[in-house]
Amino acid sequence: MKNIYLEPEEEIISIVDRLSQAETDQVCIIVPPGAQIWQSSINLKLLKREADGMGKQVTLVVSDDLGAEMAERIGFLVKKEKDFPTTELAQARPANVKKEKKLDKDDMIGILVKEMDSEKKSAKSYPFSNQKKTSLGFSGFRSKKIPESKDSKQNMSDIVNPEKDVKINFFRRNPLKKSVLIEKSPKLPPIQKKPAEPERQLDSLTLSSPGGFRWSKILFVFITLAFVVAIAVGYLVLPSVEVVIYPKTEQVSFDLSIVGSKDISQPDEELNKIPLQEIEVQKTKSKEFISTGEEEVTEKARGFISIYNEFGSIPQTLVATTRFESPDGKIFRIMENVIVPGAKIEQGKIVANSIEVEVVADYPGTDYNISPTNFTIPGFEGTPKFAGFYGQSQSPMSGGYTGIAKIVSNEDLENAENELSEELKNEVKQTLEEQIPEDLKVLDQGLKEDIVVVSEIENGTVMDKFTFEIKVTVRALIYKESDLKSLIDFNLASNISDDKKPLSQTQQIDWTDVVIDWDKEEALFNLSVQEDVAWQIDILSLKQNLAGKKEVEVRKYLASQPEIEQAKVTFWPFWVNKIPKQDKKIKIQVIEE
Repeated sequence: MKNIYLEPEEEIISIVDRLSQAETDQVCIIVPPGAQIWQSSINLKLLKREADGMGKQVTLVVSDDLGAEMAERIGFLVKKEKDFPTTELAQARPANVKKEKKLDKDDMIGILVKEMDSEKKSAKSYPFSNQKKTSLGFSGFRSKKIPESKDSKQNMSDIVNPEKDVKINFFRRNPLKKSVLIEKSPKLPPIQKKPAEPERQLDSLTLSSPGGFRWSKILFVFITLAFVVAIAVGYLVLPSVEVVIYPKTEQVSFDLSIVGSKDISQPDEELNKIPLQEIEVQKTKSKEFISTGEEEVTEKARGFISIYNEFGSIPQTLVATTRFESPDGKIFRIMENVIVPGAKIEQGKIVANSIEVEVVADYPGTDYNISPTNFTIPGFEGTPKFAGFYGQSQSPMSGGYTGIAKIVSNEDLENAENELSEELKNEVKQTLEEQIPEDLKVLDQGLKEDIVVVSEIENGTVMDKFTFEIKVTVRALIYKESDLKSLIDFNLASNISDDKKPLSQTQQIDWTDVVIDWDKEEALFNLSVQEDVAWQIDILSLKQNLAGKKEVEVRKYLASQPEIEQAKVTFWPFWVNKIPKQDKKIKIQVIEE
């Protein structure tokens, strides 16, 4: 790397000579602020051209931002003096260098501004006018915004103010974009090693170029023709108008009595009848609950025994309270009279016959909760019947208890019924909804629920847990919404004139006085109906009457139409103030709210 320190008064020819004598391809030129090379951008351009011709990469070391900006615009690599190594800077600076004449900020800004003006002359830009829509209403004024025009010559004092904090980024071009110059300058002549003024020679060559003037005339003619064509298209092809109409509306109210019946299959508009259908869903559910009641109880054990007759073929009557004794001496009694059937005689032998009855222990307590066993009848003791009549149990006796015990309270039964009913009703309704087709709907108050308790658990029953079971049946009367709507629309049409149309999205229905006869499967109900109607707009006639009218005429015409509540007219592009005569360029939109 070769470092070259320029003297303030050193000319471009001397700089090129020193550059050619450098033995390396990479050279750093340290440029003082007051150097003559800063006097014109031509000096920097010549230096760049000669350096590229020698195949040398030149880096300019500068002390201020404006100089760095100018060098970067020419294409040099730039380093700030404050970032350059101090030792190398001291070695490159000659010992007898004179005091530098520093260019002030105004001088540097002037050079940059001159450079920018030169580039502006080599290219032109043509702004496009934005399109704008204009809206009008009956009570408003149409406002148009006059396009702003730019003076082609700006006062540079508005762009650069030396007294303010000027940032060089304001002038910097985007390095990704290329500026296309219309005028071309002839190739610069080689540097002559003699006193000369290359800046003036090059400027005169550039200004005297005849090719640039020719291209400017062609460009001017092309732009003029394009402008004329754009005007023609704007006035002949582009104009269109959009008219948004809000028709007048009013609310219509009426009452309607309707009969729903399963006996018809189609709506009857004369009798105001609609067909009904019935759906029934039934479900049973059981669930175990914990007994919460407590009571001092003395319960007797009870169970069932079979009484056998091996004595004879004649039936034997046993009265209530007849005793039956177990082998361990526990007494159980029957609660009502029973007749034990006579024995059978098969092949000369007696075959016992039997009857099953319920027995209850003589005393309360758990001691009588005995296992299955055989029983004798103490009343027949000492007679032949004692051996011929006996009892036998197939299951244990149970229920005998004395003390504090858990019982099923009335509250337990109510809670069980409520909880189970709610669960089961939800399940039944969900099943019902799944069975109803999409086009059908349940009649208002058209659901009937029946709840039946299946369990036989009684209040006060001694047990820790009990099982509760219920059955829920739901019946529903359903109808087609389309049938009801057709009946309402038929009655609404008789209440409005032909120049109005119903707005079905605004329809409101209130059901009142619903009476259902579930035996006949019929329903009688009253409806209170409210619905908005809108005046109809003849779009074809409206287009014909608006074609060719100016703004004021359009406003007056639309305001005079009794069926129009509000209108909005939008012209396009912004300069259009008259509705086109072509039907396809008039768009009318009717908004019914």
